Amino acid sequence: MLRQNSSAKLLKRKSFALILALVAATSSLASSANAGGKIPASVPQLGLQFVEDWLVASFPDVFLAVNNPGDASTWMDCENVDDPKCTAASTILTSKYFPVCKSDTKLSCIKEVWAVNQSGKRISGQFSQYVPQQSKYDFPEIPEMNLPASKGLGAVWRIPDVKNSSGEEFYFVTMRNLAYINKPANQPLRQSKNVIGELNAMIVPVQKIGGTYRELMARGFSANHDAKAPDGTDCVVVETSNCFAQRKFLNGYRFGMTIKLSEKLSGWFHGRLAQPNIVTKDWLNGQEISIEAEPVKVPELNFMVPNSEIPEPVRKMVFSESTFGISGKPETGIKIVEDLSSPRAMELTKGFLPAINDKATGSNLYWSFKKLNYGADDAVRRCSDNTGKLAGVVTTNSLTYSAGPPSFDENSEVLTYKLTSPHYLESGELAAGSYDLVLRSDVARCLYGFSDAPVQAEISITSESGEKRVATTVVNEKSGWLYLSAKGFSFSAPTINVKLSQNASPTADSSPVEAAAKKPVTITCIKGKTTKKVSGTNPKCPAGYKKK
Repeated sequence: MLRQNSSAKLLKRKSFALILALVAATSSLASSANAGGKIPASVPQLGLQFVEDWLVASFPDVFLAVNNPGDASTWMDCENVDDPKCTAASTILTSKYFPVCKSDTKLSCIKEVWAVNQSGKRISGQFSQYVPQQSKYDFPEIPEMNLPASKGLGAVWRIPDVKNSSGEEFYFVTMRNLAYINKPANQPLRQSKNVIGELNAMIVPVQKIGGTYRELMARGFSANHDAKAPDGTDCVVVETSNCFAQRKFLNGYRFGMTIKLSEKLSGWFHGRLAQPNIVTKDWLNGQEISIEAEPVKVPELNFMVPNSEIPEPVRKMVFSESTFGISGKPETGIKIVEDLSSPRAMELTKGFLPAINDKATGSNLYWSFKKLNYGADDAVRRCSDNTGKLAGVVTTNSLTYSAGPPSFDENSEVLTYKLTSPHYLESGELAAGSYDLVLRSDVARCLYGFSDAPVQAEISITSESGEKRVATTVVNEKSGWLYLSAKGFSFSAPTINVKLSQNASPTADSSPVEAAAKKPVTITCIKGKTTKKVSGTNPKCPAGYKKK
């Protein structure tokens, strides 16, 4: 019975991963792209369109009847929760955006947005408007389904005196929840409950530009997200009379947002932040999470090379009957579009880099994070899941990276994390890597069997050639969180290695009474023929070991 349950969970996780991969591919494409397809070996040009996904608001607030998870062309959008298409289907994908919190809110929402200037002053954002302000996809909250009200694709906030590159003080803020609901076919969807799946949040500097635009509409699985501002830049989001065009962050500010979640959240966030600070607290039956961080500069790859210059590792990977997110046409040239946190994106980037001199084609600053419900190894999952608390946040400026938490090697007791990114920026300057890991203290102690004594850490970077060096690191523990940061390392495909350690003796500032009460003890742990001794005031065996 246990084996059957484990298999069911794995199948569910893989199914969700497939759906999210398809959604991510579609979200990153322009109007000329297809959701996915096979790439013929005769294609005259091939390349990558790997640009950080700021297009969170690229798909309406809808219910999708998923008739065949592997074929997005069969998915149908439902007019409302009672649409017969959603009643008939057994799998429903929900794309839902969180509204701004009201005083009596009991469902998920965005509570506040702010910035912090160089002097440390916190500047509160002011809600300006939803975008669009009215839509056919708007509907009131449905508490019995755990569905907050649908109002726009996010909201524009004004942060006084915090200007972006346009000279304006406006920022588009959104958080989308992608989740699926499994139910018996022909059972009304209203009888089901929506859950937290993949959360995707972002803050984007914008400029409001008037004009005539097409409001975003669902077309089955795809949507008409192709709006441009008069200067040719992309519209992050539109309403019929306005484009909110993407602009750039100016240096010197940190940004933050607080979200309220109507259910407990376990697992990890990952994304595009630098030196994040995390604060969590209980809220009703769920929790409130605040994240403040600097935007981070992420490189881009947007190119094509002639067929004759396609590297052999890419040929073997692409011309193999596999399906990819694609932009372009087989007769003229194709760019591959993938989720940048997927293993396949990392392999494609690594394979193509020699053909483009290991150099980015562009870069931009981003502030975003995501949550995924899969991707952790057994040890990390055991210490992270089902706790009702956010386990950690891992962020980097690498173009492609491993989604979710680092993996834990039980033999070496090292947390590892893989990255792949161009060695040089578009200017030719050497790219400087950044990596931040914010790990809940009790999760770290669970992995290592540590006591409550302070934890130390060393972060080393292993290059492709096997060379190891210690990066510039910051290690700090405060308010129940362990903060680790590595800066200044080089790409193209390094591995981050984090080794935690602990001095089991009482801290110097402990009183004699406290020291006596916390006298260390030693236990013996075994795994097969391996024996390990663990000391501390409350020692625990590491993952995979049992107390003798």
